[in-house]
Amino acid sequence: MTQGKNKKLGKKKGQKKTIDPLARKEWFELTAPVPFSAGGFGYTCINKSAGTVVATEAIKGRVVEASLADLQGQSDQMAWRKVKLVIDDVEGTRCRTSFYGLDSTKDKIFGMIKKRQTLIETQVEARSSDGYILRIFIIAFTKGIKNQQRKTTYAQRSQIKDIRKKIVEIVLREVSKKSITGLLTFFNQEILSKEIGKATRAIFPLQNITLRKVKLVKRPKVDSQKLREFYDDSQRNKNTVRRHGQAEDQSALNLIKQGQIEKEVTQQQE
Repeated sequence: MTQGKNKKLGKKKGQKKTIDPLARKEWFELTAPVPFSAGGFGYTCINKSAGTVVATEAIKGRVVEASLADLQGQSDQMAWRKVKLVIDDVEGTRCRTSFYGLDSTKDKIFGMIKKRQTLIETQVEARSSDGYILRIFIIAFTKGIKNQQRKTTYAQRSQIKDIRKKIVEIVLREVSKKSITGLLTFFNQEILSKEIGKATRAIFPLQNITLRKVKLVKRPKVDSQKLREFYDDSQRNKNTVRRHGQAEDQSALNLIKQGQIEKEVTQQQE
């Protein structure tokens, strides 16, 4: 077949242009609510506004996860505690977040599980004073008494039942008295674990009582007034060092600055 008769023959395909995917991204700084002491704890990116899709609206509702040690900016003792926050509002390039849940790292949980002891796990659904419905998971392990000869520390079924009942009572009582901000302080200081340990000592001595997970089942509508309460700096802990998050790569920081300059130029042209 000659070249003149076949139109497709002889045409060379054009090479695709390699476009950096980060070039069309817009970066936003994440800020943590009260009682977390760190102001900014990281960055997140989203596609720039195009057509009917506005970046500041599309980013709302995104759930981000951070270590409690980063949010407190003070100690690495609670680095195993993971905090989930949801983006509720955007001001310029700063995202305001609110509480969405707590979790624990797997290595922390696996490190507590040992032979010759009973694992007791309880889940409670409780409502806070400001209308948040939380599903709280508590994990605990039995321990031996002083001068015990027996190697095993297994609890009987009736004892496990009584311990679970006591845990449910304590969790419901404490959660119903506090707002979500007060609960975060309460959970982070591990006060709940101490109270459960004291209450269940007469039934069976426990160790490694840990708040394994907190799942947000339902929350009230977060308006602008509620967000202002979450970001009242007078309620933050002044003794801790504020840790501002940084982008992972220097090129990402350059893109943030470039995006801000482009935004200012477009606003001046309008």
